[in-house]
Amino acid sequence: MRPAPSLRIAVLAALLSGCAGQAVPSPSVAATDTPLRWKALLVAGDDAEPVFDNGVDALRHSLLSFGVAPADVAVLKADARQPDAVATKANFDRAVAGLAGPAGTGCFVYLTSHGIEGRGLFAAAEDTVIPPTYLAQALDGACAGRPTVLVTSGCYSGIYADTPALTTPDRIVLTAARADRPSFGCGSGDRYTYYDQCFLASLKRGAAWTAIATEVSGCVARRERAKHFQPSQPQSAFGRDVAGLTAF
Repeated sequence: MRPAPSLRIAVLAALLSGCAGQAVPSPSVAATDTPLRWKALLVAGDDAEPVFDNGVDALRHSLLSFGVAPADVAVLKADARQPDAVATKANFDRAVAGLAGPAGTGCFVYLTSHGIEGRGLFAAAEDTVIPPTYLAQALDGACAGRPTVLVTSGCYSGIYADTPALTTPDRIVLTAARADRPSFGCGSGDRYTYYDQCFLASLKRGAAWTAIATEVSGCVARRERAKHFQPSQPQSAFGRDVAGLTAF
């Protein structure tokens, strides 16, 4: 996956990323009840190809079909026509703050873009990246203590699952690739990235997130084997309080 030759990596001050992995816990870990209400933020961070916009558009449709209220699904895109819908830091901060809610509310955040190894997912509107620690701080501010599912789809996105500040007991982190591996599906003939397409196909209301993660990984692996690509090895980190969480 891209970055452009002119890319300027403008990591925000004081937002440093850490690294440490977490394995999927055993079924004996206590489960958290599925929230009565979900709030979602879907972000297409790059507009170099239409696959990212296509992914968040399809995912929004899926969430609405599950009964998530339209007002509870925020969408940001690099190429959005409305200024308040562009995937900028200011709009992201505002949208994440909008995830705040009372007990019984869950947070769902899905980011899809090109990835920069060792940095994070690319945000084309401001020629920057979304560092893991910044993302952790944003989610801590809006969703702390509530079940949260974070999905990062892009090359090298395993950095988010390797960041201790993100892998908290109340949070699930799913990534499209290992921290040192690319992911695939950004060609001109692709409708979705491989991971996004597999996620959309595997996401079922009421399914355990552990099962969804396993199904997505298997789907991605099959597609990569068919093309003889290096395995991207999607990663998962399940907090102990959400090991039994189900989807929507």
